[in-house]
Amino acid sequence: MNYRLFEVFHAVMLSGSVSGAAAELGVSQPSVTKSIKQLETELGYLLFDRISGRLRPTPAALVLLKETERARSAFEDLTASALRLRSGASRHLRIVTTPALGLDIVPDAVMAFRSTDPDMRFTISTRHSGEVLSEISRPAYGFDMGLVFDASTRSVSVGAIPIGQVPVVCVSKRGTLGNISAEELGKTLFQHELVALEATEPLGRMLAEIGVAAGWRGDPLIRVQTYQMACSLARRGAGLAIVDAMSAIHAAEHDPGIDLHALPKALTLPVNMVYPLGKGLDVPVRALIDDLSASLRKRLAVMSRRMESR
Repeated sequence: MNYRLFEVFHAVMLSGSVSGAAAELGVSQPSVTKSIKQLETELGYLLFDRISGRLRPTPAALVLLKETERARSAFEDLTASALRLRSGASRHLRIVTTPALGLDIVPDAVMAFRSTDPDMRFTISTRHSGEVLSEISRPAYGFDMGLVFDASTRSVSVGAIPIGQVPVVCVSKRGTLGNISAEELGKTLFQHELVALEATEPLGRMLAEIGVAAGWRGDPLIRVQTYQMACSLARRGAGLAIVDAMSAIHAAEHDPGIDLHALPKALTLPVNMVYPLGKGLDVPVRALIDDLSASLRKRLAVMSRRMESR
């Protein structure tokens, strides 16, 4: 199947019309129409409904658009890598991380790495936990490594290396809970209004299981996917947010309007570096693992000092 046909399809989807795609690609409108018809014939299904002379994308076209954008991104990476090989600068690490671990852990580790290897190139992307594992299982798209809290749901094509453990803490609007102890908060946690996390996230699954055992009704007024949004809502008095220590300390450093509260020590999240088994681990990735571990220890020390000062 000719890749050029997908380029034409992409142009039509983005421009919304044959004329717009033709102008973008520098070709005639009949040429664009012919390419779309050829692609539909080869695929065996329609990509557009023709309504009053206008093109309306079918559900299949919307799905194909996402995959086309992935392919375009991969091709751009391939082109960039090929050009760097010509200039002798082929060293490049592509990292995908969850937003929470991308706040401080990854940036600190990257800068530590660059202090000894300033010529290394980095591309850093953020995805939610399940998406990180999905991306790493697709070696064709070029990610060398990922960082997630819990890699237990990874596919057999994804390897995992433990980086450390992160405690789970409670975030509240300043003054809401006073100086409550970890033990007392652990006992009464599910009696409070909570800003819950989606069960697609590792911590969301953990809290749902604990909540069921504690008799939690499990139907919060607000449910979110990102830990940062949970912290932001807690700051506004929407409820208590139960998040990882990395998200909590980052929020506390940038917002004096929140309190952090310890929970029983049994509540922790594992931090894992994940990678495509088919690619293995090259020397730069192994070196970066050490920097990630050091970065995590540094941020945990900051968290510890913060909690001790309360």
